Amino acid sequence: MGKPEMNAIIACIVLSLAVFIGSTGLGYAVYRPLRYYDIFSLVISWAGLAFTMWRARRAGGTGE
Repeated sequence: MGKPEMNAIIACIVLSLAVFIGSTGLGYAVYRPLRYYDIFSLVISWAGLAFTMWRARRAGGTGE
């Protein structure tokens, strides 16, 4: 796994945490469950990352 892939994974993790904390109010407001469009956006972003990494791996590229 190359540096671009690691950067993409770290970005997805950070953005997922930001969506979770921002949507639920965890730590700063009354807790609210995740809304469906928040879950949808998280699934789409992680699925896109997985597809991109799978496609790069099948193409034989290292991502660098």
